[in-house]
Amino acid sequence: MILTGPDESTTDHSWQQANEARLRREAQRWVGSQETTLFTEEWGEYYVAVTREGQRLVLWMLDTEVDNTDWIQSAIDLREPLRLQSSYTQAMILALLWQPTPENVFLSGLGGGCLATTLHHHLTRTEFVCVEISAPVVTAATRYFGFQPDERLSLRISDVRVFLERDASDYDLMFLDVFCDHGVSPEHTTSTDFLSLCCSRIRENGLLALNLGNRDPAFADVVNSLCEMFPTVYSCRGRGSTTVFFATGQGPLSLRQLEEASARLEQRHDFLFPISPWVARLEQLKPPPETHSDRDAALHQDS
Repeated sequence: MILTGPDESTTDHSWQQANEARLRREAQRWVGSQETTLFTEEWGEYYVAVTREGQRLVLWMLDTEVDNTDWIQSAIDLREPLRLQSSYTQAMILALLWQPTPENVFLSGLGGGCLATTLHHHLTRTEFVCVEISAPVVTAATRYFGFQPDERLSLRISDVRVFLERDASDYDLMFLDVFCDHGVSPEHTTSTDFLSLCCSRIRENGLLALNLGNRDPAFADVVNSLCEMFPTVYSCRGRGSTTVFFATGQGPLSLRQLEEASARLEQRHDFLFPISPWVARLEQLKPPPETHSDRDAALHQDS
């Protein structure tokens, strides 16, 4: 949170208290529900569904041609609606290590809106643009997951590529989390042209955070494209079946710098989960980290 004076600090705190109270009230509506399936709507070749599983609501996008799936789009803990449930959304918070006080943030796709809602709650001086292609997903997010657009958080129902081709805005942070069933992203959102388009929308020293299924056929091509387009690329393997990539024009950070940035982030915001375990999972892809043999060779050359 950026504090520019006592009055604004009070305003931020009051808004956050009211927002958390709203989210808890909305979550309580479903705690006592006897229904296990709260919402279903067909969208193209998918069913969008919301189910209640104990103290959680789960958002699904189910392929109509497949009997079942284990691929969850979003989940919310009805007791702690601001605590991110999916491991990859927790990992995506690491984007704030490089951009702790972004002015403009772009997110696509929406899912249950849990990442957008959490960032919107904590970053009270940031403006957000959310893009989601599926209208039933938007209905599910707003009706069951507490996602609520306002003057700082705008929502557009559109294909992400079409939106970015028409929109000339640039962003400090871009979050891409575009999936259907089975953990595969649409081909046009993993192409080199699309990633280049995203790169062109990122401000100097901005950052792209991209969640990608480990079994996605385009996985290797996406990694290569990111390493070609950005000076610095990190990966963070989630606890599930995806990997989050962080690509930026900034130089690489040492482990000590990452740990210090993580400690500052935890002091500034209570995300209700520890950040440091995710820092430990970061792997620097580009530039390749210097090895002991590299340092020894450089020292030998200098002597």
